[in-house]
Amino acid sequence: MEQSKRGSKSASIEANYNGDKSEIGRIVSNSFMWFKYDKVQSDEECADRLNMFFSTCCDEDNLPTVEKMALALGITRETLWRWENGEGVSPQRCNMIKKSKEILASIDAELVQKRKIPEITYIFRAKNYHKMHDKQEIVHTPNNPLGDITDEATLRQRYLSAVPDVD
Repeated sequence: MEQSKRGSKSASIEANYNGDKSEIGRIVSNSFMWFKYDKVQSDEECADRLNMFFSTCCDEDNLPTVEKMALALGITRETLWRWENGEGVSPQRCNMIKKSKEILASIDAELVQKRKIPEITYIFRAKNYHKMHDKQEIVHTPNNPLGDITDEATLRQRYLSAVPDVD
């Protein structure tokens, strides 16, 4: 009996990668360089690390991402999300994370406007990393659109008197 594989080729990055194979080493290196950093211990260290992260990305022409930023701070994306929401950190650190993620959101928005990334990629990132969402407005109507009057004779008289006489 043949064992089935989990997932599909559509979910495989390797099967769907359409870039130059020589890029792979650079991409891995761009992320792995942040792996060596331990978790920041103070707000000052967090600020220094964020400054270094964005400066390094600029100097080396690397796109900053949420994932790399978390690695640069020595934490996971889940911890980054908790810090952004003020869990277990000072208001200063929470604000630093929010502002840094706003920079990342701004970069994503500019990339999609300049058609450097697909719209669907931007939509995914905006919803999952930048707290954007689709908004659906629901208009509530009264339970009885005719008003409080329920007596049929009264309603008939009301609407007949509202209609102008036509000769």
